[in-house]
Amino acid sequence: MRKLLRGFAVGLLVGGLIGLWFGMNIGKDQPLLSNPFARVTLSERLDRTMRQAAEETGTAVDKAGDAVREGAATVKEELQSE
Repeated sequence: MRKLLRGFAVGLLVGGLIGLWFGMNIGKDQPLLSNPFARVTLSERLDRTMRQAAEETGTAVDKAGDAVREGAATVKEELQSE
């Protein structure tokens, strides 16, 4: 019984430390396995934010292009049916 409790305590401690590590990295918007105590410079944060914004903008442009193509196809079909 004592061995079981010791194993549970060690598992709880290790799991808590790993959870703290990952939680700090998630909170700082960093990769999970990076050092949670490392200072992130303003230029690194700005670079990461700009890359993310560019990716989201590209996705939005792609969606808008798809919507325009679908709308044009619909209008074309309606004009041909008349």
